[in-house]
Amino acid sequence: MKRSIAPIGAVALLLALPGGPLCAQGFPAISQRMFTDGSARVTVTGAFSFNEDVAINKQASFSGGDMTWLQFGASGGPETNATITYNQDSKETGIIVARGKLTATGGIAPGEPSECTGRVEVSATLMAGRYSCRGVTSYDPATGKMGKVDIDISFTAKS
Repeated sequence: MKRSIAPIGAVALLLALPGGPLCAQGFPAISQRMFTDGSARVTVTGAFSFNEDVAINKQASFSGGDMTWLQFGASGGPETNATITYNQDSKETGIIVARGKLTATGGIAPGEPSECTGRVEVSATLMAGRYSCRGVTSYDPATGKMGKVDIDISFTAKS
């Protein structure tokens, strides 16, 4: 019996593509830890724009094993900040970027359409990743208007 390897080749190609969907590559297992160093390059374009390096917020970044929070900058503060979350139960990744009250939120949820793609590598002492989100809904409270932005974020978080 002759079997086609085309489906196997297609899966291998999908997994080899850089920046592919996280759920296609498997959800990261992240052990309990505190994060002691790291930074994120946060680039937002569209309805509002910024492009900055932001240091990790050591006090607000940690993993309990079932939920992980990586906070770069001060959430809710006037300066550029970003939060990346990982929920082990739902296998969802959340991505929030903001500067003051300008905010945009994207994410990756298995089995649902997602505006974000990316991946993270996890070791015993380092998390490093990159995500891109296209056409994410944003809000500018100064104008009361909704808009769309593109987000690119690359980060490291050392434990």
